[in-house]
Amino acid sequence: MQGVPVLFDEAALALDLKQLVPVVRLCRERACEGDAVVLVLRALGLAAAYAHRGAILCAGRVAADGSPGEVFTERLLSEVCDQPVEVLPHPGRVPYR
Repeated sequence: MQGVPVLFDEAALALDLKQLVPVVRLCRERACEGDAVVLVLRALGLAAAYAHRGAILCAGRVAADGSPGEVFTERLLSEVCDQPVEVLPHPGRVPYR
């Protein structure tokens, strides 16, 4: 069955990285199969690596929405987090799709 909406709202918050990565991969697979997947994460690196699209929230509002390359920028994240943020590429991986 395709086109099934899937929502994970901070469901991964209690997971460690070993448990979280398979969940994120499964979400990516479901999205590639045509399901609508919304995954709320605080792990920005994983979100940037696996998301087709991303949204950054600040004070209850959408600060940015677009491809990972558009939303996971040093300027925007530094502004939203109110501290300097450095965005680094992940070795051996395409950082933004």
